[in-house]
Amino acid sequence: MQRTLGTRSHRIGLAIAAMALSACGLDKQTQPSLIGPADGGQSIQMTATPDQLPRDGSSQSVVTVIARDPSNRPIVGQRLTLSLGSTSPAGAGLSQTEVTTNSQGTATFTVSAPTSGSMGNSILVIATPVGTNADNTNTRVMSIAVNPANATAPTAAFTFSPASPDMGQTVTFDASTTTDEGATCTSCSFIWDFGDGSTGTGRITTHAYGAAGTYTVTLTAMDSVGTSSTPITHTVTVAATTIPTNLSVTASPNTPIAKQAATFTANATPAANHHIVSYQFIWGDGDSNTTSSNVTQHTYSQSGSYMITLTVRDDLNQSSTGYTVITVSSGLTVAFTTNKAGTTVTFDASTSSSQVASTITDYAWDFESDGTYDTNGSSPNTSHDYGSNGTYRATLRITDSRGVTATLTQTITIP
Repeated sequence: MQRTLGTRSHRIGLAIAAMALSACGLDKQTQPSLIGPADGGQSIQMTATPDQLPRDGSSQSVVTVIARDPSNRPIVGQRLTLSLGSTSPAGAGLSQTEVTTNSQGTATFTVSAPTSGSMGNSILVIATPVGTNADNTNTRVMSIAVNPANATAPTAAFTFSPASPDMGQTVTFDASTTTDEGATCTSCSFIWDFGDGSTGTGRITTHAYGAAGTYTVTLTAMDSVGTSSTPITHTVTVAATTIPTNLSVTASPNTPIAKQAATFTANATPAANHHIVSYQFIWGDGDSNTTSSNVTQHTYSQSGSYMITLTVRDDLNQSSTGYTVITVSSGLTVAFTTNKAGTTVTFDASTSSSQVASTITDYAWDFESDGTYDTNGSSPNTSHDYGSNGTYRATLRITDSRGVTATLTQTITIP
């Protein structure tokens, strides 16, 4: 009996020693790799495949949970509640909030990627065992990296010039002082709201206001991963402008000649920082034209006085109108002499001439200046019997080879 008892005691001792060695081996095997602190009881391990996610709002990582007891045997039916850490990027999500291990002691779930523009560089996955074992209260935390890195949102900032623009004046807006991750944001995109219903893009942009007033300009910056800044605003006060003034027209030569092109120059003073964009000339002879230049040419077909109406329009579409009277010369000199014999008068217009190298082709005579020409022809000489003494007015109209006319009226007294 003693031999038997001794042998049994020896065997029990060996068994206890073997269990101790086995327990030491299990402790080394149950050290967690991607989780928080392990406890002295069960082992909960989590692994993620892949262990990094992009900010696309759709990619997924499969997380595998392995639960084992102190003897490294699978724990079947272990419930675990799941959640994400509060610092996880926006849009990251879990496929479920609770899992239960299967016959292999494992369970799986998925973690979805955060959305574009989210902040935070890691998704924290928290698993808490549910059960009566005090060790089960210890939570396990695993981190899944998020790329590209994006810890903070951009800080939008901008300046504008000039500080007090006029209506219609170009204003330059510059967002070069915008920062992201503590440095100048060279990869940011920019959205501008100019406060008058117009928008723009770009780091540096320009805008002109069509009306005077106070406008609130808003800038939003977005970094390369789609994170938007808090919008920043500045107030731009736009001053009104006056219409163009001091309108006039000058001619070269100063007295244009009929049938010869003359050069006309329009003069107008726009408001400061603005310019004239169009000039409309109404020539007073039934003709008109509009041009972007203040210098143009026009040819009058006959001599006389003409009122030129000038209308100018500036870059703000403001217009004003002025008037200038131009005298046009015929280029002809009309002259005639008279010789009286009783009630008959002889007229001689041979001293009439042309200063433009044209030829006088017709001499027309209205002996009573009643508006009806009594005779005409190529000869400068004619005569007329008035029939009685009295005072008369005779008019000579000459026409040259250009078709230009000129007239002269003289008083005739008989006897």
